[in-house]
Amino acid sequence: TAIVVLIVEDDDSFRNGVAANLRDDGHVVHQCATPTDVAPDQLEAAHVVVTHYHMKETNGIAFADDLQRRRAGLAIVLVTAYWTVEVEAAAAGRPDVHLCRRPIDYDDLHERIHAIARPA
Repeated sequence: TAIVVLIVEDDDSFRNGVAANLRDDGHVVHQCATPTDVAPDQLEAAHVVVTHYHMKETNGIAFADDLQRRRAGLAIVLVTAYWTVEVEAAAAGRPDVHLCRRPIDYDDLHERIHAIARPA
């Protein structure tokens, strides 16, 4: 069974690049440009959400918290180029949030997604 990945990222080229890579790995991929674009059915279908720490509307930690309120236990990969002690500490306090450095190591991303994906 294919893993359903929801990518939420306001940078179109980054989002489309990650989506193409994940599709090539056999995943079903849905994309949203902003957190407010996420439809309830997309969230319910997702096994994993991949999002970015820095977005225009919000930051990835706040968005992860919102996702967890809407669907507890959802696995979230938070991509960031701004790896700081604060970001690491915030993610560490959220067991379903997994940090991934940008630029993305796609082998690492694929392994991580396969390890944390949970059925919807």
